[in-house]
Amino acid sequence: MDRSARIAASDVVPFARFAWLAGCLGTAVQPARLAVGLLAALLLWLPGIAWDRAIGPRIDPPGLLAEPWDDLERDDAQRTLRRLAVQHVPEMDFEGATIPAEDLAAALAARADSLGRDPEAERVRMAARRAAGLVPLGSFQALSAAEAEAASAIVDGALAVDVRPVAAGFRAAVIDIPVACLDRDPVFAVAFGAWAVLALLVTGGAFARMEGSQVAGRGVLSARDALTFAADRWTALVLAWVGPVGIAAAVGVLCYAWGFLFRSDAGSWVGAALYALPLVVGAIAGLALVIACIGAPLAPAAIACDGLDALDASQRGAVYFLARPLLWVLTLLAMMGVVAIGLVILRVFGWALTAYPAALVDLGAGGAAPVHLVPLSPARWAIPLEPRSALVWSWVLLVGVVLTGASISLVAGALTRSYLLLREACDGQPVDSTWPFEVPLDATDVAPSASAAPSA
Repeated sequence: MDRSARIAASDVVPFARFAWLAGCLGTAVQPARLAVGLLAALLLWLPGIAWDRAIGPRIDPPGLLAEPWDDLERDDAQRTLRRLAVQHVPEMDFEGATIPAEDLAAALAARADSLGRDPEAERVRMAARRAAGLVPLGSFQALSAAEAEAASAIVDGALAVDVRPVAAGFRAAVIDIPVACLDRDPVFAVAFGAWAVLALLVTGGAFARMEGSQVAGRGVLSARDALTFAADRWTALVLAWVGPVGIAAAVGVLCYAWGFLFRSDAGSWVGAALYALPLVVGAIAGLALVIACIGAPLAPAAIACDGLDALDASQRGAVYFLARPLLWVLTLLAMMGVVAIGLVILRVFGWALTAYPAALVDLGAGGAAPVHLVPLSPARWAIPLEPRSALVWSWVLLVGVVLTGASISLVAGALTRSYLLLREACDGQPVDSTWPFEVPLDATDVAPSASAAPSA
């Protein structure tokens, strides 16, 4: 009995198999993965920025997860802006009773630059930052800021060896932030959410194929080959997530229609007497949603590594959960730990790539050079008005986009290895076996050579 068969027949999985999950830390930053990751990040960032530019700010400055401002808080913000304007730019005349925080922040930043090395310049810059902190956020800006703060919570928890902020960060990133976005701006949440699902599933399928092929010893797939595979199977990748939800929604329409019976006295008696029908149908829809939620994280890996169709892929993760629930939970927890470690490493890279050069350039320029770096939370990533500062900001933004793509690559690789580990434990199929599977040809199946002479 080989190792995979022994693991499948046992209730215990060796600890080394969990440590094997950490192999995605090295593969996530391969050049081909970074190319796909850059594409994934651009597919998210560019439409999001375009949306904010077209629609304008919709979220109050505290952010997506905070309560919307009431009239009293808006009045307090206006009093602060008016005080900053009177103190530092009294010559400016803002039309109307409301001072735009973005315009005031730009004016204060320009005045600070004009002061040069005057000691007053630092006070004006602080006022500009205070005004910028009161600028309303675009929906995508607020969403990206909240996700970055969730990632920072994960990193801080990993550095402090505290699982609570790590768990809270993952919950915020996956549940709390999308729900808050849907509540604060439903149109953006639906439109951008649909696009994000498509972009993440296709690129996630490419990452899963690259990870599975490398684990199987087939070498490192090029970005083009991986994206070609994902493009060929994009319908399966998308339907693995959308299909079960659509089925649950379609079945749930009957329950919704059943509610109309209770709008009349006679119909309410019929609806109550036959309530077992919507109860059964609703239970089926609810079960489909539960299965979809459990299987969704591993569905792209199931398609990429086993060539499954959408329905089978959406259920495979749930099947493994039902077969080995404790192992499923331990594997996902180990995966979260690996991702947390990876985010810590990426934060160090972000510092090394932007903060360290910025500090040296600032020293060499004597404070005259524009300095930008990748922030821990991009809550204020408005494009600078000064041309030279905008150019520096663009280069730093490119680094931020690459790090975002590397984070997506890390998560996809960790989920793929988690799927392979669960598949080995539940099915006895080795982790280095990836579709299409090579089946050794039996000697008895070899056709006789055409040149062989017939026996006498």
